Amino acid sequence: MKKVCVITSIHSPYDGRIYHKQCKSLKRAGYDVVLIAPKPEVAESEDIPLIPFKRPSGVKERLRSLFHLYKLAKKTKADLYHFHDPELMLVGVMIEVFLKKPVIYDVHEHYPNTIMGREYIPSLIKVPMKLGYILTEKLALMKISGVIYTTEEIGLRYRHYHGCKIENYPLKEMFPEPSNEKDENQIIYLGGITKIRGVLQLIEGFAKAVEKTPAAKLLFLGSFESEHFKDEVHQLIDRLEINQNVTFISRVPYEQISAYVNRSAIGILPYLPYPNHLVALPNKLFEYMAASNAIISSNFPHYSKVIEDSEGGVVINPENPEEISVKIHQLLSQPAQTKELGQNARRAFELKYNWTCEEKKLLKFYRSLLNM
Repeated sequence: MKKVCVITSIHSPYDGRIYHKQCKSLKRAGYDVVLIAPKPEVAESEDIPLIPFKRPSGVKERLRSLFHLYKLAKKTKADLYHFHDPELMLVGVMIEVFLKKPVIYDVHEHYPNTIMGREYIPSLIKVPMKLGYILTEKLALMKISGVIYTTEEIGLRYRHYHGCKIENYPLKEMFPEPSNEKDENQIIYLGGITKIRGVLQLIEGFAKAVEKTPAAKLLFLGSFESEHFKDEVHQLIDRLEINQNVTFISRVPYEQISAYVNRSAIGILPYLPYPNHLVALPNKLFEYMAASNAIISSNFPHYSKVIEDSEGGVVINPENPEEISVKIHQLLSQPAQTKELGQNARRAFELKYNWTCEEKKLLKFYRSLLNM
């Protein structure tokens, strides 16, 4: 039995991609899996042994924590190490150099584009930060054994390395059957509530749709990026007088997400055209498909490709509230068409866009690194 040590310094230990998909898949395949992750407030699962640590706060503390994480990783005496955050590149290199064990860098996003899209990063330092990341990554990948990435667009950055494209598709067991108990008036927005994900434009467009379809409901399932933005969103809702139509539910355990998505008729993904959004594919898109939601999505080329392939929804210009309003009204006023779109999306999930397909690629990649 080969032992695997998975490390994250930022994500929840019960992250969908890390814990519920990759770690559990590895365990089912016969690997001895241990996870190093920030200590959770509440234990949600004990399927995978967890080595918790206190999440660092300041910059100096985060730097010191890297050496602490290396020591924790070393103690596991694993045969392979798999890390998930850019700041752990130094830890990955140390493992390769000192422990002589293969290491995987799991790239969740196009990080240079992510840096350029962060509004809280001062404009003057964005380019230096981006160039610093590119240089650091290039040096680290000279030592690191393998790279996992999502989407072909992100994979272009790693075409000269030993890599594997593994998408963050939903688990079939989370969505075992299409839901027949839909609220025909409910739209769901799933994930972090941030300005760059088009939340303000969505609310403005939804308010216009409510004028034509007063029974419309909009459910946000996720956490706000900041208290300041939370206040801004609620002030907008108050001004538009749609308080009775909008509901907010903060983060819930991963296994409970499907219950909320299943009850909704429409899933919306109004991300704005920031650099990372133009190359990454959010897993929310596929969770909507799994729950047989009709989809309203930003009209980016790689989003549109999935929508067209599945025939499961419509696309919008996310910067245009009027266009958002038109598509919302269109789907809410035509429940039969909306149901058909949802059924098409569900069919595409069952055939193609599910974790079972990606699990096979993950296990094959592991075997290549372990010479199995």
